[in-house]
Amino acid sequence: MPAGLLFVYSDPGAAVPDAKFNDWADNEHVPLRIAIPGFQSWSRWTTADGERPTYGALYDLSSPAVLSSPPYIDLAKTRSDREAARVAQLVLLDRRTYTLREPVYPPKAGEAYDPHKPGPYMSVVEIDVKQEMEDELNRWYDEEHVSLLAKVPGWVRSRRFVLEAAGATGSEAREGKLPKHLAIHEWESMTAFNKNEFKEAVATPWMEKIWETGVVEMRRRVFKLMRSWDRE
Repeated sequence: MPAGLLFVYSDPGAAVPDAKFNDWADNEHVPLRIAIPGFQSWSRWTTADGERPTYGALYDLSSPAVLSSPPYIDLAKTRSDREAARVAQLVLLDRRTYTLREPVYPPKAGEAYDPHKPGPYMSVVEIDVKQEMEDELNRWYDEEHVSLLAKVPGWVRSRRFVLEAAGATGSEAREGKLPKHLAIHEWESMTAFNKNEFKEAVATPWMEKIWETGVVEMRRRVFKLMRSWDRE
């Protein structure tokens, strides 16, 4: 089965100070997932673009099926009083499950890339296109876009995913269909977005054609790495 990704957006809201939220997330919530077989990396991120949701978390999975099997599904039954209270207080807990899309473009460091130490920044791009344009979107990513991004000084890694399931809770949860396609690009710094190579990568005739004729929705966020974990 293909590898997967659990991507979680969260926002504590005014009722939960950031210090308390981060203490819970760093010292209880994420550590509970480190020992679960099938969870392969753990990282937390905070907004670098000033937008909300404020926080993001990424968990690489051996497959999306990990989330529907013990011991992961048992976490809801065994959570502490603090864990249950904190989750209930969040104004947003938005969980998305994805399947990794092949091929995976080799990261800048090649085999030396450490998934437990992702790039300090990431841009998150969600896209929906007309059904008849999906093959062209995939060809554009595979044959042009990622290879151009890889030439940008400061690029670290790019990966693409396909949405499998999603669910959100909290007062700021919104109903509606999410974009099917997700791209996550890791960067050494946000100055990469000002490089000529980046500007050229996002202004090609092929990209403009897809945006003008096929894109139904596009969402872009930029996050800064807060912390990542190794399995001890």
